[in-house]
Amino acid sequence: MGGDDKVEETAYEKELAKVYLEQWGYYKSNIVPVENQVIEEAKASNDASVYQGISDDTNLGYQRSFAQAGDSTTKQLTANGVNPNSGKFKGAINSLSDIEGSVSADAKSRSQIAGQERHIDKMSNVMAMGQGEAQQAVSSLNDIAVNSQRKAINDASISSQKSANTLSAVGALGGAYASHYLNNKKPELASDDD
Repeated sequence: MGGDDKVEETAYEKELAKVYLEQWGYYKSNIVPVENQVIEEAKASNDASVYQGISDDTNLGYQRSFAQAGDSTTKQLTANGVNPNSGKFKGAINSLSDIEGSVSADAKSRSQIAGQERHIDKMSNVMAMGQGEAQQAVSSLNDIAVNSQRKAINDASISSQKSANTLSAVGALGGAYASHYLNNKKPELASDDD
């Protein structure tokens, strides 16, 4: 029983160890830097400046879209002969501004939530990478900005259209009243002087 307990490596095991060593070297020099980059990007995606940038981009999109809607509404009001100093004119413009504030705040919140989802997706990719699983596609900041811009244009267009519909209804009612008044006006009585 007192033999040597040492087991010698076979030629196959020695060659396998060389292959593993080569693969480990490749992994450390080529894969680890990419993994570190993914990890750093995931960490950076949760920085306050990223969320501020998303908010600023969304706000800019809404300001631009609602400025165009305001110009369109102003042109419609002027074309319909509405006095720019009238309450009707100011009310339409103020209404558009109120809607802009409301939908802009909502959009900024939604875009920041999209930013948080982006961060979570990046962190999930770090976890997947660590487990040797495939990574998922992650929304870029550009994707978030484009979606916010589309929403801004849509919201501004809808708000402008609602304003135009209200003005059309007011104009139609005014026209109907004037028509009714003119059609039901009593004829003037002939004076005795004729």
